[in-house]
Amino acid sequence: MRRGLLKTNTRSSPSSATAARPFVTCARRRRPRSILHARSSTSARSRARATTCSINSSYFLQVEIQVLQSLDHPNIIHMEDVYQTDTRICMVTELMEGGELFDYVVQKGTLSEVEASCLVRKITSAIAYMHACGVVHRDLKPENVLLTSPSPNAEIKIIDFGLAKLLHDSQTRSFLGTRGYLAPEMLRRQSYSKSIDVWALGVIVYVLLCGCLPFNDDGSKITSDKAARAKFGLRFPRWASGLSDSAKDLLRHLLEVDSEKRYTAEQACLHPWVTGQRTPNQFLESPNYLKSIKQRHQAVVADAVAAANQSPATDTTLLPGLHSRRLSH
Repeated sequence: MRRGLLKTNTRSSPSSATAARPFVTCARRRRPRSILHARSSTSARSRARATTCSINSSYFLQVEIQVLQSLDHPNIIHMEDVYQTDTRICMVTELMEGGELFDYVVQKGTLSEVEASCLVRKITSAIAYMHACGVVHRDLKPENVLLTSPSPNAEIKIIDFGLAKLLHDSQTRSFLGTRGYLAPEMLRRQSYSKSIDVWALGVIVYVLLCGCLPFNDDGSKITSDKAARAKFGLRFPRWASGLSDSAKDLLRHLLEVDSEKRYTAEQACLHPWVTGQRTPNQFLESPNYLKSIKQRHQAVVADAVAAANQSPATDTTLLPGLHSRRLSH
């Protein structure tokens, strides 16, 4: 274990912002460090999660830090502190002890539409909020939604904003994300907007309800609208015959190939299936394809990061001002 002083809570009051708090880091190979630190005001102990990397390779971590500094929503991961040495930078966030939403669904096997609607309502609310703040996530998927605890009453939160972008303009062009969740306009290498997050939300809803991905997406470039509609024509598996008309209507609006006609996150929040007004309490008997989907995601995620890393200079306008908090010695 290593001991040090962690200071400057990102959302603490001015009176407490300068108070250093002792912490203990428990190093884990190939995993973010878990920090246990005491809050001096109550002497209560709370756990947090620390992600560290070298300054020279910290681009995506710096992006995440700046984005999280601008967000405050109950269903978005909370950043506790940021500090750095001359060679490393560290972001401390709340500890999520319930695992990934993906693993939760795999363990349960299937969700009722009521439970899925409750989860989707929270995810959609967070997306609508970040879009109102000018943030597009660009890598939404079930693995990037975590549960706060193993409890049945656990909250869910969106994480991993390393590929996110603050959209000063209405559109951008960088090609990145995870196969299976990429919107048609991104695969056409066109400029895109916040609507790519809504497409990814549609894929998440489909996975929660049907237990499989809606499209066979290999990430290859699409050259025309006709090709896009042929590739992304929405169909439902035979075991989803009992899926409610309300859920299907939502999915058609979220997975609309034309980004101009696609729902916004705000519109999705008001859909009767999302609000629970037209959500039947029924289960779907779906095959357990989710484990193979997760293995596929793990196999291609390195490609997505590598693609984004090839041209980091396109987003470097996000970076100034991140190195203001330092580790006390």
